[in-house]
Amino acid sequence: MDIIVPVSGGKDSTACLLLALETHNKEDIIAVHNYTGWDHPKTYEYLDYLAEVSGVRFVNTKYVEASSLSELIRLRGGFPYAQGRFCTAELKITGMMRWFWNEGYYHDRKAECWFGMRTKESSNRARKYGGLDQDSLHNYKEVFPRTAEKLAKNVSIRLPVLDWTKDQIFEYIEERGYKYNTLYDEPGNKRVGCYPCMLSSRKVQEQVLDTEVGRERLAIIKELEVELGVKYEMFDTDQGACEVCNI
Repeated sequence: MDIIVPVSGGKDSTACLLLALETHNKEDIIAVHNYTGWDHPKTYEYLDYLAEVSGVRFVNTKYVEASSLSELIRLRGGFPYAQGRFCTAELKITGMMRWFWNEGYYHDRKAECWFGMRTKESSNRARKYGGLDQDSLHNYKEVFPRTAEKLAKNVSIRLPVLDWTKDQIFEYIEERGYKYNTLYDEPGNKRVGCYPCMLSSRKVQEQVLDTEVGRERLAIIKELEVELGVKYEMFDTDQGACEVCNI
């Protein structure tokens, strides 16, 4: 039985990985990162650190039509928006489902997938996952209803930090002797994921874009605006965190 832990480089998925290491051999654990090419360099450095210190095998999913968010924006001819989250749908969800397929989980290979969703992360997550039990094993379709039946027969889901608070997460990582991603110490980074998340609020994006890496990303955005003839729009309010970005 494989234990799959989707890892973003954030605190919640790190805690999930360490919980898995408490009860399973590291040889049975696979840490899976949905690669977008749009994370902060510190996040990629942190993922390398986790792989080295934990001894767990880390793999990246791939969306072959576009290997990065900027390439996907070119392919789509525009930027992600609230009702058009192709960044999540293609780079993350499709990339993950293809990885499951290629690794045999749609056929007869069995696994548990440990996700780092927390109900205290947002009201949206509390509404979606509040009725689930963090100590139980769930059918994949119970958590993600659109999942293919073939995958749901072979892969179950655990939500081991579902009811944890942010402080509990950080304390647990420290107790296990691990570092957390230092990106959390910088302004605007309550979550770790795309840098910036194009669906986060104007206030958050302005903080993120006023950094060295942020200015580099802003230059890429401006190049894409000129190339595609499309204006990049920031919204005053957060357009909602994606379900698989910030775990």
